[in-house]
Amino acid sequence: MLPFEVMERKLQSALSLPRYIHTMGVVKTAKKLAGRWQADEKKAMTAALLHDCAKDYPEQMKRRFCKEFHVPIDPVMDQAIDLCHGPLGAEVARREYGVTDEEVLNAIRYHTTGRPEMTKLEQIIFIADYIEPNRNPFVGLEEGRVLAYEDLNLAMERILKDTIAYVKQRQRPLHPLSVEAYEYYQKKNKEGFHGA
Repeated sequence: MLPFEVMERKLQSALSLPRYIHTMGVVKTAKKLAGRWQADEKKAMTAALLHDCAKDYPEQMKRRFCKEFHVPIDPVMDQAIDLCHGPLGAEVARREYGVTDEEVLNAIRYHTTGRPEMTKLEQIIFIADYIEPNRNPFVGLEEGRVLAYEDLNLAMERILKDTIAYVKQRQRPLHPLSVEAYEYYQKKNKEGFHGA
């Protein structure tokens, strides 16, 4: 794996300035959350740094790389190709940045859709992406920020609920993994398995 500073420089040239600023906010937030929840800070910072490494690719490039790198595009991703930037980003992180840690790659892979039974690292990246300090204020953001440091599972449920509502409101295709993840965390929290 490339040294963090080298990855950061390489990434900077691949992202727009607003995306780079967002990314560094996610890195900062992921480091804090990793400290709060006794997770591996280095892994959290690496996954946060690379979570959007494929986000700014034009649509045709996303499709081409998905084909080349054998990243499956499911019917929902085919309608909303931007959703592939997580799984594609995991492959780019592996091929271009030398990341071999599957836990880090999965945190990149699922940072947009979520999934049931996420690891602590996956939760941290998913949540950090949502609550990072450069986000423009929106309904539910502050509650998400508070919950992130109180209970990861409750934070996941809240953020997934808000994300699903937002996607439906904008009449965009909703990925089934997000619905499955929401139902999973809703059930988990009802049963009282809180914490990290």
